[in-house]
Amino acid sequence: MHRRIQLTCAWAGPLLVVLVGLGLTVFADLIPANSPGDSSGQVVQHYADHTTGIRIGMVLVIFGGGLIVPWAIALATQVRRAAPGHPILFHIQVACSIGACMLLVIFSLVGGLAAFRPGEIDEQTTQALNDLLWFCWVIPGSYFEVWSVVVGVSILLDKRAQPIFPRWSGYLSILAAMSYLPGCLGYFFKDGPFAYNGLFVWWIPTVVFFAWIMPMSFLTIGAINQEARENPDGAPTIADPAVVAEFARLRSELARRGLTQPDPVGTNVP
Repeated sequence: MHRRIQLTCAWAGPLLVVLVGLGLTVFADLIPANSPGDSSGQVVQHYADHTTGIRIGMVLVIFGGGLIVPWAIALATQVRRAAPGHPILFHIQVACSIGACMLLVIFSLVGGLAAFRPGEIDEQTTQALNDLLWFCWVIPGSYFEVWSVVVGVSILLDKRAQPIFPRWSGYLSILAAMSYLPGCLGYFFKDGPFAYNGLFVWWIPTVVFFAWIMPMSFLTIGAINQEARENPDGAPTIADPAVVAEFARLRSELARRGLTQPDPVGTNVP
């Protein structure tokens, strides 16, 4: 059961890519993103022409956004095995995933609101909502930067001969984090590669993020299956070095006194 739950969460990664991708491309027709230099009339016309599609697309995005949390926690649970001596890294990943989920929820709410009354409200209001929509997508990259760096560092801390995750995935995570850095430049440009629809602010970070999810999902699935093979009874394994050392000390003390004490019920202590 423990393995099946983790696998279900891990498969949420590819599913969220599909939901968000379908929502923004097939239904909402929001990719490629419009230019910040478009007139308010052009923006309103797009929302008026795709009202139903944008609404459906935002529904798919909000469901896809909700899947970030179970996927990220499945990833974090396996990454924690790679760096058991640094539990704070696990908690940072969980916190960042919650922030990322909320960003997609806000993105969906703003997009849905812009498509709720196109043509019925002031054009500049719809244009401002559209700007906010894309700012929500490209500007708050700090959640994703910290998240990806922490994943990468955790993986690279695994010094075993057969690490939980291959080292290249750690470097990939750090490179992904670097690709999100230009997002804040979207505040300053209305055209060119640093506008919110530009190469360095929109295209590269967006493609990299969703491309990062896919291999990390399959690596997580592999790590879950590996853990199940190593521990077929499903009992949780205590891997924190400090805890393992304390159990070793207690065993030694009990042996010195001529006593025996089994491991705590339901745990495997190396």
